[in-house]
Amino acid sequence: MRTALLLLIILEIIGYCASFMWNMSDKPHLSVPGGILWHQVKYFTIWANLLVLLSAFLMWWRQRCVSDSFFAALTLWMLIVMVVWHVLLGNDETPVGFNYVSNLLLHTINPILITLIWLFMASKKALKWKDAVLWLLFPLLYLTYAITRGLLSDVYPYFFLNLKELGLMGLINWIMRFLVAFYISGVLIVFIGKAQNRFINR
Repeated sequence: MRTALLLLIILEIIGYCASFMWNMSDKPHLSVPGGILWHQVKYFTIWANLLVLLSAFLMWWRQRCVSDSFFAALTLWMLIVMVVWHVLLGNDETPVGFNYVSNLLLHTINPILITLIWLFMASKKALKWKDAVLWLLFPLLYLTYAITRGLLSDVYPYFFLNLKELGLMGLINWIMRFLVAFYISGVLIVFIGKAQNRFINR
């Protein structure tokens, strides 16, 4: 697993650097590095990938895995990042240069890689059905942050969180959709983990 984690760390760093370089060229009015970093952290993609980067580095450095539940949660959050990008966000643009590299890594390759690591290398013995509920806390924290930031700055990271355009009921509708999607996907992750354990222990 250590080699796979090192690869994930390297790809995460490349993805972040490419994103930073793209934003420097695309938004020259933002200060460097503070303005660019502040712009980046409004996205759930950055939150999830940053958490994966830090977790992967700690696991690689300490040569010890995080808890079964937390590793599965990282996998879930990254899979949501990938699905939302490809279904709702990525079809409206054709990224080039640094933007293409960052989108490919942060939205596709890294989610797939951590999923493969989880499927074939990570322990799943301690997974519980209630984990699917606990895994909602991170996206809820992000939603609170993103909406609060949007209210203060009048700039929202995604169209489905734009309170100004959607209105309160429209925003609540989107939030409920995402929470249901996170929960159902979390239950599926637990189911896969438990089924894999049963197969291995037969």
